[in-house]
Amino acid sequence: MMKRLARLALGAAHAECAGHLTCWALLDALRRHGLKVQHFHGRACFAPVNGALAATGLTSRHLDSWLMPPHVCRELFQHSSRDSDCVVVEGRYRAAAAPQTAASLEALCDWLDLARLAVLDVSNLCGCRLPPRPQVDALLLEGLSSEAELLRVQTSLESLWGLPVLGGLPKLPQIEEAIRACPRGTAPSPHLCRELGERFLRFSRLEAILRLADRPPLPAAPPSLFRDAVRETPLVIALAYDDAFHCYFPDVLDLLEAHGAKVRDFSPLSDETLPPHTDLLYLGCGHPERHAARLAKNVCLLEAIRNHVRAGGRVYAEGGGLAYLCEELAAEGGRQFHMVGIFPAVASLRKDPQPPVPVELTLAANNWLGPAGTRLRGYLNCNWQIQPLRALHGELQEYGHAHDLIARGNALGSRLHLNFAALPEVFSHFIHPPCQRVLVPSLHPR
Repeated sequence: MMKRLARLALGAAHAECAGHLTCWALLDALRRHGLKVQHFHGRACFAPVNGALAATGLTSRHLDSWLMPPHVCRELFQHSSRDSDCVVVEGRYRAAAAPQTAASLEALCDWLDLARLAVLDVSNLCGCRLPPRPQVDALLLEGLSSEAELLRVQTSLESLWGLPVLGGLPKLPQIEEAIRACPRGTAPSPHLCRELGERFLRFSRLEAILRLADRPPLPAAPPSLFRDAVRETPLVIALAYDDAFHCYFPDVLDLLEAHGAKVRDFSPLSDETLPPHTDLLYLGCGHPERHAARLAKNVCLLEAIRNHVRAGGRVYAEGGGLAYLCEELAAEGGRQFHMVGIFPAVASLRKDPQPPVPVELTLAANNWLGPAGTRLRGYLNCNWQIQPLRALHGELQEYGHAHDLIARGNALGSRLHLNFAALPEVFSHFIHPPCQRVLVPSLHPR
């Protein structure tokens, strides 16, 4: 059995409510209470602004009922919360008409026996008209104008819905404006999260929330993903990690090391060489467009990556990592900079950010991620646009996805965010590739 662990799910009660401010406030309040809190996203997607990190001091983890079967969710949950006192899984309760491709917070609640809290934005309530009653254990309110409004709405909801209201968060226009000003891919100031926590505690009954979250221990999940499988010659993975590239699924990095890989961080902004004996270069998403001038000036590293590809070395790049491998990258302001030049294309970021889209796509031919016909389920990053300068070699069967996974030699560039913890066969190829080195002697970027 797992140790006794306070655990709850927190999701918006209706479409007009985001709920993330209340979540960050609750996380800070729990931390103030002396608890070590692990936050999970209820989808395998990266947050536009990482307030959970600022509130807890711990990297968020990811669960996803659409990507992962129950036993995988349980094992990842157990692995990631083993040193914690409390867990909060943040997501969105699914509307009745939601497609089945949507990750379900309700399913995670069933699989992990989570207490169910819903956030209701009272500023969106219209007179006596209420949204459909959420199927949860208790409510938190946000958008409150005063404690008097909290008491009034609490009385009405507890009478009409029969659900306890355990507190909430008042309107905080200055804090909300400061958080809206945070660039995508960054974390707000811990000071803002502390202020959210302070305001939340004035309006809420934290002890009642903790009583609700006090659940019986879960049965221990049998190890499957994290069974040791050490290679005789450990795989050396060069992981790009700095202000330009920083979006990775922590469980995937844990899995790589559990299977014997040596993960070596390096910075494309400042390091001039790849880590010694690199077998695989792993470039996650991020915001290289903000640092394009510095990336372009680091010509020694650009050439080191080209030489790695020329010699048949493997590269896997997602989102911003794919943009970095293109010939040109359009920076903020529209100016273009020369990048690595593996892929003959110009990468640019949409001015109007779009949410990730769940997709399931098929490999059209064998590559080192898997044989032809392998299904890849993940979330499409629609914000990076790839404009070919010459022919690009697409790796997917489906029409309309020609540039969502492209290849040159053993370099793969993807607009899909793939959580390899949810793709065991693909992960096996990732760490034990069956393919030979594919040399690219004709690589001559501008």
